[in-house]
Amino acid sequence: MIEKQQPIVALGPSTKPKKARPPRNNLLLNLKKDDLELNFYSSLDTKIMNKLLEKVLS
Repeated sequence: MIEKQQPIVALGPSTKPKKARPPRNNLLLNLKKDDLELNFYSSLDTKIMNKLLEKVLS
């Protein structure tokens, strides 16, 4: 049985607009001291992060 072959055609770019994603919340620092574990992420305000670090590390 002989079948007709269809030509291979390249697909055009998508017409759907891409969804805007919020920026990633990346892990900056992971600290463990005794029974306390702190994870600092990029969304955390730097002033708050510095205050927390001062209290934990002192």
